[in-house]
Amino acid sequence: MYYKRLLTILSALLILASVTQAQSVTKIKVGTFNPKNARAGLIVGFTTGQKVDERLDFGFGADLFIRKFSQESQVDTSTTSGGTTTSGIETEIEYSMYALPLMVHLDFNIMPETVLKPYIGIAGGYEILFSHEANYLTGEKQSRFYGGFGWQMMIGAEFPIGHQSALLGEILYNGCVAKRSKGSNEQGLPLHEELNFSGLGFRVGLRF
Repeated sequence: MYYKRLLTILSALLILASVTQAQSVTKIKVGTFNPKNARAGLIVGFTTGQKVDERLDFGFGADLFIRKFSQESQVDTSTTSGGTTTSGIETEIEYSMYALPLMVHLDFNIMPETVLKPYIGIAGGYEILFSHEANYLTGEKQSRFYGGFGWQMMIGAEFPIGHQSALLGEILYNGCVAKRSKGSNEQGLPLHEELNFSGLGFRVGLRF
C-alpha cells in the first residue's frame, strides 16, 4: 500500500517539477536535524527545479536523514612488542534510523536585489522512515518501516559567489507524524504505531 502511494506521489512530483522551461536551479544541502521522537542526526539533500522569475523558484527535493548509535564496552587491552596498545571492544546494542522525505518545493526570494538574499521556502510531500535495532545481549533484532505525509518550512539566505552560484544557510522545520500498521487487537480493531518526526534543523549548502 505504501509503495503504490509512493510511486503515485513520485510521478506527480516529477511532472510538477518539469512544468516550465525556465532557468534551472539546483541546491545541495547538508546539516543536522533533531526530530521529536528520535535523537539528532545528519541530514543531506538536494532540490532541483526551475526559476519562475527573480522571486520564485519551483521544484522537487529529497533529503536523507541518518542516525546511528551503538553501545560498546572495552573488554581487554594488549601491548605489542613495538609498544602499540590495542583495545578489545564488544558491541552490545546497535541502532540505526534512516528517513527519506520527498517534497515539492516553492521558494520565495524576499529581496533579490540585495547582496545577501533572504528567502522563505515551503514544501510538501511524503516521508519514508526505516529503523533497525539489534540487542546482542538479549538476541533481539527488529526492523520497522513508517510512512506519512509531511511538510517543511525553510528560512534562510543566499550569498552569491558567481553569476549563477551562491552559498546558502537555512533553518528548517519538518512536520510529519509517520505511521506503521501493527495489525489488529483481540477485538479485531486495527492498530498502528506513530512516530513524531517533526523538529528543527540547520543546513548549509550551495546553489548552482
